[in-house]
Amino acid sequence: MVRNCKQLWKILDRKASVPCRRITTSPSNITRSELPDKTMEAKCLQNMFELIDSGFFNETKIQEIAHRATEMNVPIYRTNRKLVATKNGGLENPSPLVFNPSWNREVPRAQGKRFKYPSASGVRLPSDEEDIAFMSVLELGELIKTKQVTSKELVRIYLKRLKRYNHVLESVVTDTEELAYKQAKEADDLLSKGTYLGPLHGIPYGLKDIVAVPGYKTTWGSTSFKDQVLDIEAWVYKRLKASGAVLVAKLVTGSLAYDDIWFGGRTRNPWNIEEFSTGSSAGPAASTSAGMVPFAIGSETAGSMTYPAARCGVTALRPTFGSVGRTGVMSLSESLDKLGPFCRTAADCAVVLDAIKGKDPEDLSSREIAFEDPFSVDITKLTVGYTKDADMKVVEVLGSKGVNMVPFELNYTVESVQGILNFTMGVDMLAHFDDWQRTGQDDLYEAQDQWPVELRRARVVTAVDYMLFHFNAKI
Repeated sequence: MVRNCKQLWKILDRKASVPCRRITTSPSNITRSELPDKTMEAKCLQNMFELIDSGFFNETKIQEIAHRATEMNVPIYRTNRKLVATKNGGLENPSPLVFNPSWNREVPRAQGKRFKYPSASGVRLPSDEEDIAFMSVLELGELIKTKQVTSKELVRIYLKRLKRYNHVLESVVTDTEELAYKQAKEADDLLSKGTYLGPLHGIPYGLKDIVAVPGYKTTWGSTSFKDQVLDIEAWVYKRLKASGAVLVAKLVTGSLAYDDIWFGGRTRNPWNIEEFSTGSSAGPAASTSAGMVPFAIGSETAGSMTYPAARCGVTALRPTFGSVGRTGVMSLSESLDKLGPFCRTAADCAVVLDAIKGKDPEDLSSREIAFEDPFSVDITKLTVGYTKDADMKVVEVLGSKGVNMVPFELNYTVESVQGILNFTMGVDMLAHFDDWQRTGQDDLYEAQDQWPVELRRARVVTAVDYMLFHFNAKI
């Protein structure tokens, strides 16, 4: 229908390198290269409006819109862009469209009580480091608390494994060895003075490499940003540091948080290295699965935690939207992005969530959410819904435990929801990476059939349709 009509891209303030020609008009056989300039321009403009599903305008109105957009809109676009779109990643200018789902009941901070963790008393230090590496967070915490092992010793064990297995799994971007030993010493010193910060005290962990940590590269998995160092301390990193946890590595994110391909390769599934991990939280999933870290923090906009967790055989908790602050984390979509833990047990996920949840003053969507203590829940009082395509073995097991299982049907189609999600995410992402696209850095992207294609399409989503997607999302 359209081949690079210059007027289209001028109105959208985009460059066009190829003039409009050789497209046959219907029903005649006259080609556009043979048409007078004004006629060719009119056809191009008509095609532009059909591209954004606005072909209902007549030629007079189209010419008026083109004139006013060129004279007024484009200069305003450019002025505004200089103010808010010169930095990529959404770290400095988050979206003003704050998503606040009504079911997120906020509670005062004073009511945010800590969970009552199950006891791991009686745990003994194994003689084999391999066995130590695969112990749960609660078990490792008990070993540290009872001084059977030091944080420094755990750091050595996990750094050794990170370096040993990374060449096969390609799941680590940067080890933070110097910082890890510094934080481990602080944890050990505190314990020697009688101060114990809780079950994460002295426990090593990894962060998906979209989370900023001062003094270390935050590459976003992308060739364009592989040398980037951000002098920002992400909120989730602050919370973990306050809990005594010890950062040992920045783990792989798919390039700009898309799938498992990054500038250093492609992350593999530890259970079957012929398979890839899938999902952009590839490094946290694979590293946790392989016993390279006891737990890790990943993120999800649309499947980036659930897919790699399932593939790599670990437990991930994608928490309720808004429950974990995102300051200092690369943004795809403020109304969809969520941070959560990868662990090897569900109990460990609850422990980590307890440490990182809460109101982030710089993240307008974050809030104090009333979570019941998962270790005190009577599951016989729970009601769980399931659809006809659910795993019936899971349904049967939960039912046998006394859970009230209720079948239900969705009142919408998966396709409609996926469409809203894709368009919303694409436009939000492009708003944070406008300069990246305009300067041609998308040509360097590691997988050309991923973000480059999707963000070019997002360029022609209208503001009206974008708002309608948000209206629909609330229904």
